[in-house]
Amino acid sequence: MNLARPSESILRALWGLALLALVAAGVAWAVEGQVGAPSVIALILAVLLGGIAIYLAPDQVRAWISGRPFAFGANAVLASVAFIGIMVLLNILATRHAQRWDLTAEKRFSLSPQTLQILQSLPEPVEALAFFSQNFQFARQDAEDLLDQYRHYSNGKFSYRFIDPVAQASLARQWGVTRDGTILFVMQDRRQEVTLYNEQEFTSALVKLIRTTQPKIYFLTGHGERDINEEGDNGYAQVRRALEREGYRVEALNLAVTSTIPADAAVILLAGPVRPLLDREVEVLKGYLNAGGRLLIALDSSLQIPGDAGGKVTESVNRILGDWGIAFREDVIIDPVSSMFTDPLTPLSSRYGFSSITEKLRGIATAFPAARSIEEVRSQPERFRVVQLVETTPQSWSETDLEGLRQALSQGRLPSSEGKKLGPLALALTVEQVNGKGRVVLFGDADFAANQNVGANLPFANLDLFVNAVNWLSESEMLIGLRQSPTSPVRALSATPAQTRTVFMLTVVAMPLAVLAIGAMIWWQRR
Repeated sequence: MNLARPSESILRALWGLALLALVAAGVAWAVEGQVGAPSVIALILAVLLGGIAIYLAPDQVRAWISGRPFAFGANAVLASVAFIGIMVLLNILATRHAQRWDLTAEKRFSLSPQTLQILQSLPEPVEALAFFSQNFQFARQDAEDLLDQYRHYSNGKFSYRFIDPVAQASLARQWGVTRDGTILFVMQDRRQEVTLYNEQEFTSALVKLIRTTQPKIYFLTGHGERDINEEGDNGYAQVRRALEREGYRVEALNLAVTSTIPADAAVILLAGPVRPLLDREVEVLKGYLNAGGRLLIALDSSLQIPGDAGGKVTESVNRILGDWGIAFREDVIIDPVSSMFTDPLTPLSSRYGFSSITEKLRGIATAFPAARSIEEVRSQPERFRVVQLVETTPQSWSETDLEGLRQALSQGRLPSSEGKKLGPLALALTVEQVNGKGRVVLFGDADFAANQNVGANLPFANLDLFVNAVNWLSESEMLIGLRQSPTSPVRALSATPAQTRTVFMLTVVAMPLAVLAIGAMIWWQRR
């Protein structure tokens, strides 16, 4: 049976409807993320309409296929398909081999080396459950960006998912979450709760999950030592918080009240005493150390100790270390070549010995206000391994005439270095027993770890050095690293009116006009 040839308008309508149905199938697939009923129906409709058009006018379709317009169109389609295929392939490769670059000057979007080290050495998978309702979406993006970084660098051992505590109230109750915006870090049957969305809090939660126990460290008191709860310039509150973020439990210990070292002590710290230790306290600490204890001593120079107690403080501390062949010198280090703010009594050093404590600090300086030196009074390599942790420059010297130094400073000058012990001098050192468990870290200054010298706005590694030393003493080497500052300075971009006008003319006027001009030239040539 011969059918009448359909009109041109009917054929165009059929082809147009077929194309529209094909586009609808693609949109339905993109929205649903899978081939569902709407996309299948639209695709069938497109094929059906196209088949009807071909059936009604086969000669016209054959002529169209053999014509030049079809050839040009086919080339365009093939080029488009090839381009889309290349883009899909590049996206697959980018997904499987993702790389990230932080181009900010402060590296504000980079995780610290310590966090990367912890993520890459997670002993068990960790999942973060982020409970954010629709009313808490303003904070979700910050949390999700950081969680995604942790996932990316964890070698597949860190994952996260968001849960609406309102829509899924039973699940929130099951996990014991009552506060919107809470994130639970879960490792097996252990969990840590986080409500602040920054790297310090997230990494601290991971550290506490990794630790099966919470080591205790004790700061000695009773001799005018630095106060771990004081928020003023000279206090150690920031050190205490940093240690707590590392998973330690920090407490004070007064040996005048109790005559023994607690059995659960992982590390004992003596930071900045200004009165000498009692004989009984010296014997307790000496026995603890010789029996394999872990001790950190940070001792200010006698220049900073009031009255004439400086020499007695030094003598009592050195008695603790007598069997280990090391001692604090009764001096002040002067370094006119490398000092902070041109103060020669505040050595600035990035000369570190070979130790895991300072391995990650290379190239970052530490500052020691009014520091004393430490020396090895007798070598005992068969019993102890000594490492000079931080050194001064060769141009520095040890000033032992403290009264003469005070007079010279009051006159605005420095004493001569002639006849003095020259650098390099040890600002800090470590000692460990060769055939035992005992470890010691000595710092010739307690000021370097005070609140005023470990702030986030200072470009020094003082806090990292102190906390790394505690981690080394407690054999928590996995936590040794370089910690990112809590806050990074925000740089404001300012421009003069002339610069603003220039940017406006280039981006808003010149660039669009250039595109229009190129388009007009191409059209004129093809015309």
